[in-house]
Amino acid sequence: MVGLLCTATRNAAADDASDVGAILQAAPPCEPGRAHCFALRLHVARTADGALVVEPGWIAAQIAMANHQFEPIDTSFQVAGVDFLPSDAARVEDREERSSFAKLTAGSVIDVFFTGYLADIDKPGAFIRGVTWHIGDERRLIILSAVAPERTLAHELGHFFGLPHSKYAISIMNKTPREVPPPEERRFADAEIVKLKAQLVRLVRAKLIAEVAAAGP
Repeated sequence: MVGLLCTATRNAAADDASDVGAILQAAPPCEPGRAHCFALRLHVARTADGALVVEPGWIAAQIAMANHQFEPIDTSFQVAGVDFLPSDAARVEDREERSSFAKLTAGSVIDVFFTGYLADIDKPGAFIRGVTWHIGDERRLIILSAVAPERTLAHELGHFFGLPHSKYAISIMNKTPREVPPPEERRFADAEIVKLKAQLVRLVRAKLIAEVAAAGP
């Protein structure tokens, strides 16, 4: 039994190392020439059979879209760390489970958690695609589910930087179903860009978020 346990542990470690490498290889870096580059620390749940709840390419597409959407405030994001969550994190059902992720956050990076299923705590039996979860007056984390469309991380980063949901038709912060403009043309509204710039300055000055080179562990 000891030998089997050691083998299993070595295999799990090898899987973690392989998956970290795949995620880092797929994920885009911060866009060259932008004034701000912020670190994302990723926490990815595994299923009961050890698979990732989302593929590296799926994660990369979310980050690439966030980098695209944050161009107007001269900001982009890149992965600064990856770890993995056990299979019980593959479904996030209630407030307590969301808040339990807080113990895995530290420093001034932006922590993003990936789960397979994220329950809507306000509508029993329903699910949501993502949430920015507050764990204090200023601390917050982001949770994305495996069904999140490509713009969800950018939307949640909008919340992270202080934006509420929006009624601007153009805005990716607007959750209202609509046909115009088409999804590929949606972005932050001009008024939201002004607010994002102000919030970015405030968060940096308060040391709640840091550039990649100065980010916490």
